[in-house]
Parts: sequence; structure tokens; C-alpha cells
Amino acid sequence: MRDNRFRAGTLIQQGILWIFMMIAASVLGKAPAPSPEWDEALEPIRTMPVQDTGFVFSGVTFAQNHLLAILDDRTYQGRSALSTVVWLMSDPEAKMQAPVLRVTHPDLAKFFGDTRISLSVYRDPSRIEGLRDLIRRDQALMDPLGDLNQRASFLENLEDDFAIVPHEGEWHAPGQVEAGSGIEGEIGAAWEALKESVRGNDVKGGREAAERLAGAVRQATEAQNLDLPWLELDAVYQSHHPFAKSAFFYLLAALCYGAVLLFGWRRLAWVGYGFLALGLTEEVLGIIARWILAGQAPLSNMYESFTFATAGVVLVALIFEATHRIRLAGLGGALLGFIFMIVAHNLPIFDTRIRPLVPALQSSWLTYHVVTIMLSYSAFALSFFVGMCYLIKDSLGGDRSRLRGIRHLPSLNALDVFNYKIIAVGFPLLTAGIILGAVWANTAWGRPWGFDPKETWSAITWLVYAIYLHVRFFAGWKGRRAAVVALIGFGCVLFTYFGVNYLLPSLHSYVG
Repeated sequence: MRDNRFRAGTLIQQGILWIFMMIAASVLGKAPAPSPEWDEALEPIRTMPVQDTGFVFSGVTFAQNHLLAILDDRTYQGRSALSTVVWLMSDPEAKMQAPVLRVTHPDLAKFFGDTRISLSVYRDPSRIEGLRDLIRRDQALMDPLGDLNQRASFLENLEDDFAIVPHEGEWHAPGQVEAGSGIEGEIGAAWEALKESVRGNDVKGGREAAERLAGAVRQATEAQNLDLPWLELDAVYQSHHPFAKSAFFYLLAALCYGAVLLFGWRRLAWVGYGFLALGLTEEVLGIIARWILAGQAPLSNMYESFTFATAGVVLVALIFEATHRIRLAGLGGALLGFIFMIVAHNLPIFDTRIRPLVPALQSSWLTYHVVTIMLSYSAFALSFFVGMCYLIKDSLGGDRSRLRGIRHLPSLNALDVFNYKIIAVGFPLLTAGIILGAVWANTAWGRPWGFDPKETWSAITWLVYAIYLHVRFFAGWKGRRAAVVALIGFGCVLFTYFGVNYLLPSLHSYVG
């Protein structure tokens, strides 16, 4: 209870601090953000095609991707990403003075005076010598400073990256093409009119210019007969945030299952099951949307494979709870689903943007191989949770424990059997995934196995779970020893998935 009060008090303090910072920013005369009226005025640009990193997105996706790269946020002072980005591109003074650059390292934030600074503060010549001294004292600041420099480059090149003039291959920003009387000239004139309206805060004029700009861009794409993705779906996907909603439903499900575990309120289990199913539905909708927008299975990078594996964890949990009536499966799926979704959207190693496939991944084998591997990882993640529950219960008195939450857990024998059943599902999937990967490698690289670090650690993971099944059947290993082996196996899964990508050179470094 005391911990809960402490957390609540911390959240209240953070909220008060945030309000204070916002008021202080206003008093200090920092550049104001766009009016909320601009969100409606810029509506035509939401679904306007923009090329970015070789892929065509909607205008709202372009804005959110770039604001995330600059600020680590999809809004600025309560305003949408689209109105913020258009404002920054339109007003050079705003681009220099608005505190939109995120400073991630506390020492750098102390040096610059805030965790959000303006481009003028970052580029201030009077700070260069002090920054050099700071780096000389602590070389570890080089990486976060490089990150800050990259954010500044994103901000400075914002308008140059706004490629809305369509061409076969690489599109161009309006300022990169010569003014003329054709459709390119119309796009450039409409863009200049929109920028002028934004600088003068002329909402009506801005709305007319936005409609004119979006119409001209679409006319240009039609004239060149360009094949565009489903931009309306792209805009809905970015606005709906299905993965954020899935995390919310997983949290509600975890709270319901937690109440069942702690207080014995069994009727809430069905409510938790419903929330868990709703969370999975939202996540599946997000995966399907990315699949349609990318034109291939969304399994080509760490973020996509990780969110797919998260959906797999919840799916396995729902199936086991429905077939075996084990409430712990639902609790595990809800907790892991919530934690994994938070991790996927907050760690910098995950890139949420939809990108074209690299040539090495342009194969139908990608879907077969990665789907089976990720589903096996999903089962092993749930096995890890059950194994931890077994070890915790065993260390706190076992089936005779007097602790209410521990007493409401399944018996030690039931936990042991449940763990075995989950691994019995995951092991064949892992085996199939490795075999499919070998077939794909033989097709792509001319050899089925080359002891690449990813291949080697996949084999080690397979061997650990094979040992688990072997010693259970032939050596009678059950209970604590079996749970420890299961935990070691999941440790191998984590190293295969994360460690190899970032610690060892591998041909598989571009995938999960």
C-alpha cells in the first residue's frame, strides 16, 4: 500500500512539474505552438502522399515520424504532429526558437539548461568551447551528443525531406524543383501560399492552400500513373494507435487477473479474459494494417518481429486459458503483453517506422521462417513467466504458503505440468523455424548452415529446450530443476534475439 502511495505521489509530482515547466516556458516567451484550429485546416494534408526513406507515406505519418525523431513525441505542447511540423517548416524563426530538440543525457541537459532546447541554443557559438570541455572530461557523452546532433539535422532538413513533388524513383521537395507553369509549379505555389498563411496565422487561407496543395500533389501522381499505398489507412493507423490501445487493454486485463489472484474475485477472470482478447484484437489490427501498407509481412525489423511475438504470447495465453482453465495463463499473457508493448515503444533500438524491405529479405521464406520462430519465442516467454511463478511459490512455502497471493496460484505440480505443456508447444515451432531458416539460407546464400552467430545461438537455444524435454522424460527432472532449465532456455532466447544483433557480427543483424 505504501509503495502504491509512493508511486501515486511521484506521478502527481511529475504532473505538477510538467505544468510548472509549461507555465515557465510561456512566461519566458518561448515560441508558441500552432493554434488548434490548424489541425482542422491541415486536414487535406493528412492523407497527401509524401516520400520518405524511399517509401510513400501519408502526410500525418511523415509528420509523426519526424517529430518523433526530433522530440521523441507525437505532439508538441498539446498540438498534433502535422500542425507542428508544418509550422516549423513554414516559419524559420519558429524553427530556430521553438524548444523541440530532445536532450536525452542529464549532463547535457544540465549544460544546455533543459531537456528540450531550441536549435538556436544548440547552435549557439558561445557554447562550443564549454561543450568541448564537457566532452574532454567525459568521453561517454559523445554518443548522446551525436544523437542530439542527429535530431538537430532532422529539424534543419525538415523542409528538404518533405518530398511531395512526385517523380519516378526519388521524389523532391518543393524548394528543390524549378518554378514553372506546370503541375510542379502549382505544387510549389500552393506550398508557398500555405507557408505564408501559417506565418500570418491565416487559418482560412491556410485551409484553402492545403486543399490546393493536396489536390495538386494527387494530380501529379495520377498524371505519372504512380502506384500509391492506401494512404487513408495509413492516416487512420497513425491516428488510432492500435498498439497503444492494446497495451491499455493488457493493463486492464492484468489488473483483473491480479484481483483474482490476490482477493479471489473469480468472476473478474472473465472480464480480464475479455480485455485480453480486446488487446489482442487491437494488436492484430495494427499488424494487418502494417502488412497492407508495407505490401509484405511486417516482420522485417526488430520492432515488427517483437510486436508479432507479443501478439503470439497473448494468443498462446488465451488458448491455454480457454482449453485448460488456468487463470495464470491469462495473467502471464496480460503482464508480458503490457510490458513488451511498453518496451517496444520506448527503447531506442526499436524503429516503429514502416520501411521497404532490404533485398536480402525479399523472399516468401521470410514469412514462414520468422513467423514460426517468433511463435516459439512467444511460447517460451510464457514458459519463463510460469517458471518464475513456480520458483517464487516454491521459495515462499510452496503449496502450504500462508501468503494469500501465493496460495491462490496453481499447485506446484500444476505449475510444473503447465510449464512442460507450453515448452512442448514452443519446441516443435522452434525446430520448424530453424529448418525453414536453413532452407531459406540455402536459397539465398547457397548453404543451409554456416555457423553464423544467429544460427549458432538458435542451435544452442534448441539444445537447451531439447535437454529440458530429455531430462524430464528420461531422468525424471521435474519441479525446481526443470524450472531452472526453462529459465536458462529463455535466457538463450533473449541473447539470440537481442544479444546477437548488437554484440556479434551476423548476417541476421537486420532481423529479429
